[in-house]
Parts: sequence; structure tokens; C-alpha cells
Amino acid sequence: MPPRKIQQRVEPTLAPLAPAATPAAADAGDATRVEVIAVIHATAEAWNSQEFSRVLELWDPAEPVPFYLAEEQDDWLIGWERLRAYLAPAQPSPAVQGIREEMRDIHVKFPAPGLALAAWWMHFEMKIIGRRPIGEDVRVSALLRRTSAGWRYIHWAESPLTAPVYLAKLMERNVDQAKFQPCHERSMQRWRKR
Repeated sequence: MPPRKIQQRVEPTLAPLAPAATPAAADAGDATRVEVIAVIHATAEAWNSQEFSRVLELWDPAEPVPFYLAEEQDDWLIGWERLRAYLAPAQPSPAVQGIREEMRDIHVKFPAPGLALAAWWMHFEMKIIGRRPIGEDVRVSALLRRTSAGWRYIHWAESPLTAPVYLAKLMERNVDQAKFQPCHERSMQRWRKR
């Protein structure tokens, strides 16, 4: 039997802590965060206007290769040609009768100067011809770059819940908690007596 290799655990070295931010620096960071959050809310407003090509105005035109992942697409939309075809097609789909979005729980960090990484929840509702409106909550992350026109997207990714997680949450929402709670308590009392 060959000898077993012993793996040694290597403890990471920590970089020294940065000096505490001054109040003025903290205020500047907060103001910048507010600017990024405003762009994310402007994205929802652009979709809600039903003029979907307005979303393109929130992208950095200087970005050579934008990345976009829409949750209903089976692959990435990479490059301007595919992004424009999705957001501003020559012939909009007559099947789509309305879209509404809302953004919440937005978190922003700044991984490098001039870049902002954001993650949030997007509530999405849509009406397709001949169907009732549908809605869902989707996780979104995006990378934005500071430009002369303000913060603009260079990367966007929508991450829906997996089917089992989504179904579990859907079934949990379908419980009448006020009516179920007494039944649960009775059952738990039976088990405690054993």
C-alpha cells in the first residue's frame, strides 16, 4: 500500500487592517453607494415604462464586451449585438403585454476604484398574451463602472431559485399559519408526553 500523503493546513495570512475611515470618507462612500442604488432603481423604472430599450441607456457604451444573463434565457448574452437584440429588438414581441420590476435589499461594495459590485432581490411580474400575469423573486448581481455619465452596467446576472427551493417556498406560503399553529402545538404536546 503506498504511503498516504499528509496535507498540511496552511493558515492564511491577513493583510494589516486599513486605517479607520474618516467621517468625510465614510460620507463619500455612502453618497457613492446611493448613486449606485439609484441606477438599480432606474433600471426598474426603465422596464416599468414599457420602453425596454431605455435599459440600454444604463449600460456603459465604452465596455467592449458586456455580459448579461436573463433568468429565462438558457445562455449568456455576450456582446453588444446580443444585448441590443434582447433589450431593444427591431420588432418587440407582441406576446409581452407588460412587465413590472421592483428592486429591494440592495447591497453594494467597491472591489476596485471606479467599480461597484451590487447584489439584490428583484421582484418581477409579466403578462403574456392569453395568460394571467405571473411574478417571481429573482436574485440579481451586477458590476457597474463609474463613467462621465454616472454609474453604468458592464455585467448583469439573474439567478433564480432552483426548482426544489422555489417549490418549497411556494408551499410554505400556502400555509394558513394562524389555523395551522394550534394543530402543530397539539401534535408537539403529544410527542412531549411520550
